[in-house]
Amino acid sequence: MASRITPSRADSVRQRRSSRPRKSSSPTGLKRGKKYATTTRPPVLMRGNLAGSYVSEKPRGKKAKRRFDVALNTPGVEIRLPSLPRIALGWRLLSGLLVVLLGAAVYFVWSSPLFQVEKIEVEGLRRLTNEDINAVADVVGQSILFVEPARIQKDLLKAFPDLSEVSVDIHIPASVVVKAVERNPVLTWRQGEKVYWIDAAGFVFPKRGDDGPSVVIKAENLPFSTISTTPQPKVDNKTENQDDSLPVDPDAEPASVVIPKELVQAILLMNEEKPDNTPLLYSQEHGLGWKDSRGWQAYFGSTTDELEMKITVYKAIVKRLRKEGTHPSMISVENVHAPYYRVER
Repeated sequence: MASRITPSRADSVRQRRSSRPRKSSSPTGLKRGKKYATTTRPPVLMRGNLAGSYVSEKPRGKKAKRRFDVALNTPGVEIRLPSLPRIALGWRLLSGLLVVLLGAAVYFVWSSPLFQVEKIEVEGLRRLTNEDINAVADVVGQSILFVEPARIQKDLLKAFPDLSEVSVDIHIPASVVVKAVERNPVLTWRQGEKVYWIDAAGFVFPKRGDDGPSVVIKAENLPFSTISTTPQPKVDNKTENQDDSLPVDPDAEPASVVIPKELVQAILLMNEEKPDNTPLLYSQEHGLGWKDSRGWQAYFGSTTDELEMKITVYKAIVKRLRKEGTHPSMISVENVHAPYYRVER
């Protein structure tokens, strides 16, 4: 008779487990449908200006600090110094520093004696003095930073019509150099107690010194009807030495008082034809001439046209009048084709 074998407890447990249905190893989400397959948030659409207004938040935190470790002579031993914050220099801070530095530099140049003008160096003067130039330029004691060469040039030409050219140069730290060219007078114009000098171009300027031209002409007045100048406004405030006969305009071009060059040339030529030791005369009505030593006035006009013929006609008239025994008071050869004379009554 066969013996009956009783299963052990472990075999019973294995048998029960093997008889159970197996669970699927696939994720539950795949069986439930595609719409439950992801757990991400739905997309957010932005239209218009809302898209530009979205700004991602930056992580907040303290700025990193620099850490310095100093090694000692002992191996493996070092000292950690206190951490220092990182300093970021922005453009505004740099701009402010530049403004402060520039301001300090301007103040130093303005206030430092090293940059203050002590005197003006002048080149090319013969009759004018350095004191005359310094008085008009008025820059002594000023900072070289505020010296205006154009203003100095204009003031000098306006104050001294006997200057034909003026140039002004400045050099650091405090040097001002004025180069001037003075006009060369060719004749002296006497008008009562007033004396002027005139150059070959006809520019009129004050007499300076006693070394003047040898050609001297005595006149009733300056020929204002032939002066080439711009209209001059009335000036109420006059300086002590200002001449009333010369037009003055603070804004006019310098040396604007000019007599015609033709008149200057006529004076120089007439000076060679006049008798010795006889001064030349000028009349706005009759022009140039002289007073003859025999007692009459002789006039030849204001131009050099046909001057030689005028002199010849004049000598012929004098010869005839002396032959007739006539004593004239004035002989005019202003028009060589219509000369005339006057007799005292």
